[in-house]
Amino acid sequence: IACPTAWIDSHRTEISTPFHNSLTPIDELIPLGIPVALGTDNIADYMVPFCDGDMWSELKLLATGNRYTNFSELVKIATINGLKVLGIKKN
Repeated sequence: IACPTAWIDSHRTEISTPFHNSLTPIDELIPLGIPVALGTDNIADYMVPFCDGDMWSELKLLATGNRYTNFSELVKIATINGLKVLGIKKN
């Protein structure tokens, strides 16, 4: 489950990463068949005080931060993949 706002200020240290933020690398996970879902657990807490839990903002940050433009996969991330990763819906 990707939580973009919670991780945007952390660093990825892998040398081969095209960008060095810690957003979930959806461009690497999706081609491997790993379902990516969206979430947040930092609603107005002391670590991320301005996060309001808006999933559209989280999705926009995830897509923009990864420069990921596959709309059909982004729709899955925002909808059915949450059910899959929580075990509510099977493939």
